[in-house]
Amino acid sequence: MLANIIIMALILGYCAYIIYKNVKNAKEGKHMGCSGCSGNCGSCGGCSGAAFNKSTAQSSKKRLR
Repeated sequence: MLANIIIMALILGYCAYIIYKNVKNAKEGKHMGCSGCSGNCGSCGGCSGAAFNKSTAQSSKKRLR
């Protein structure tokens, strides 16, 4: 029982830390979203899958004209 309480306190503390960090970064205007090249974030540039698919779709439209 005591172990469960300690584990829950640690989980809640970590969640509070993540929320605090996100609020702090949002106030500072930092973009917190995708990091790296996972391709899951549409607003990221570089090597994201969304950027690749967008350029591929645009080039195929040009070929159709």
